Amino acid sequence: MLPSSREITFHSAISSACVVDESTLQIIDHQCHLHKIDLNELKIIKSTPLLTRHENTPFDYYKRPFAVGKHLAYLAFADQGLEHVIDTHAKIVPITTFHYNQTESITKAAFSENDTYLITGNERGRSYIISAEDGTIQAELPPSSDAITAVAVSDTYHLGAYASFSRDLVVYKMNSFSTLFNQKIDAVVEMMLFVDEQTLIAITRNGKIITIDLFKGEVTKQRELDQNIWPSTMVLSHSKKFIYIGTRESTLFAVYVKTLDSLYQVKLPYHGVTVLCRTQKYFIMGFKTGELIFYNHRELEEQFIAHITLKQIKEACLIFQKNIFLMSHRETKKIYEYWQEEKETIMNLLSRSDIEQAQKKAEPFMFHPKCKLEFSELETLLPHLIALQRFVRSMSYAPAYDLVARKPELRKSSLFAHVEALWNKNLQQAQILLSREPLMNKEAAKESLHAFLEVEEKKLLIENMLKRSGTFTMAETAVKEKNFHFYFRLVAQNTFLESTPLYQKVLQIGERIQNEALKLLEAKNYHQASLLAELLHPFRPYQNQANRLKEVSKALLLLEEYVAKNLLFEAVQLQDHYQLQSHYALVNELEGMKQRFFNEQMALIDAKEYESVLSHIEPYVRIVTCKQNSANIMKKIYIAHFKDAHQEMDNAIDWEKSFVTYLHFFKGDKLLVEFAKESHKLDILQRIIRLEPPLENPLYPSNVLVYRNIPAKKLS
Repeated sequence: MLPSSREITFHSAISSACVVDESTLQIIDHQCHLHKIDLNELKIIKSTPLLTRHENTPFDYYKRPFAVGKHLAYLAFADQGLEHVIDTHAKIVPITTFHYNQTESITKAAFSENDTYLITGNERGRSYIISAEDGTIQAELPPSSDAITAVAVSDTYHLGAYASFSRDLVVYKMNSFSTLFNQKIDAVVEMMLFVDEQTLIAITRNGKIITIDLFKGEVTKQRELDQNIWPSTMVLSHSKKFIYIGTRESTLFAVYVKTLDSLYQVKLPYHGVTVLCRTQKYFIMGFKTGELIFYNHRELEEQFIAHITLKQIKEACLIFQKNIFLMSHRETKKIYEYWQEEKETIMNLLSRSDIEQAQKKAEPFMFHPKCKLEFSELETLLPHLIALQRFVRSMSYAPAYDLVARKPELRKSSLFAHVEALWNKNLQQAQILLSREPLMNKEAAKESLHAFLEVEEKKLLIENMLKRSGTFTMAETAVKEKNFHFYFRLVAQNTFLESTPLYQKVLQIGERIQNEALKLLEAKNYHQASLLAELLHPFRPYQNQANRLKEVSKALLLLEEYVAKNLLFEAVQLQDHYQLQSHYALVNELEGMKQRFFNEQMALIDAKEYESVLSHIEPYVRIVTCKQNSANIMKKIYIAHFKDAHQEMDNAIDWEKSFVTYLHFFKGDKLLVEFAKESHKLDILQRIIRLEPPLENPLYPSNVLVYRNIPAKKLS
């Protein structure tokens, strides 16, 4: 079931691995050697010991004080209390050193996907999120009472998480400085990863896989893979549709992310999976015994795709015996799509009690877990399908609808689709009769719906339609006279009008008016767009859009005047109030004005005209659309103050308090880090642990410098 492979054997367990790009892999082994591997030639191109001496202790899944990213590596010395982040891109050199974990042993560490953040966890239950570039603490997570067993961090979603032996699982949102999830799980978590900003998936020691919804703050799904396995690592597929789980028993599982259903499992040749990585060409697996295997997970791909294209399902499925990894190939979903096509035929065969023929039709699809599950569900529906077939043949639609109400799965059957198609056809025929001669054709309309008169869910609609038969004529007259206000009032009072072809035609008219108004706005024809918005207003389903078009037309008309007169403040206020988007040409002109104003202020800061800049931007600080630009200008002013103070009165400044005040308004950023490095104050910055996010709507002081023994003077 496994495809062809190549392997490299090391002298100790593979502790950490990361795919740098499609041609390079980095790993750290248990003896703290960094190895770079060329994925084109599958050979080691560089091996470097990261420690001059390292105790030769047995490999422990729970104690891995090393981590490797795309261009960085992390290692910790518990005896020295030092932690290093090392640049592995060219020369192996430390880029930052810190000692947040002091003499506590690191149990787990990991880099974020772009090496922006590092998360560590130690044996005393402490976990820190650290900037990999400068070593500053981004967050100290709520402590646990026992050693950390798993960590995860993402710079894309600004999330960090840890799990511990005390079964705590904590998820922290970095940009809001808030704990999203802090609960005890019913087992020790071995590993976890973020699927997106809302979803965390974790695997536990007892073989369970759980999904946590971070928006709801609760476990939403859990599934037991196997009681007799001990999961050790996992990786997310590039499509984010599957996760692959490796175990200490050397079994690999593929699992659907959405449902947590198992797609397949396969036994691996070496003992204890420690790392999993994927590239476009290879599925890479590292083991406790030191082997690193590169499986050609696309082997036989072309042959497989050809079979799928030709709908040769059985032949395609036989390829899985040679390469099980193709089961999670993107083309495999077509097998399920073909199953959906065959499913109707299979349901019809089952409804006629032709079980043997139905099984024969379904047999090629039975490798697929979803197809297999759905076929077993169809088999349990067999007596109900036969009953539905009987009702349909005898035109007994009332009991047929009652049966479908009790068994909603039958709604997907072609039998029920046939009944619904017949209902829609008869309903349309009755409506045509009533729209021509409401009084004379009432009995004929009733007769056309005779078969459905006793159906509970149709009864009320039929009664109302026959009782108010004159409504159809009124509706047609209203549309002919373009009295759409009256027409939609009729529809609100008589919902059966929504099923008429006339209703769909009227909606299409509304859609065309709306699209034409939008085109006029983009072409700067604001007056004509406003007239079309007035015309659209009676169309009730489009009333909100009509109101918005009306106010945007008026706003853009006024904005045109402000831009022409170069009234930037008034124009920005108008943009903010009406939330005008940049797809309007006029708003793009305004954005250009704003950028020129921003550049002017930056030039004034370079000329040390700080007071002028402060007076210029003061009116804009509270405007939402100017919030980011105002913040960037204030950052530039504060950093300029720092540089001036460093040159002129370095010893008079309390730099730690000054940095804390700066971070009260902004997140840690490159400007501050660069200044700290240039002025040899990075150690001061690293001491600061931020516990709160920056203020949402700050009133910036003119200066954030804090003088020694002199209280800071805040200016509004």
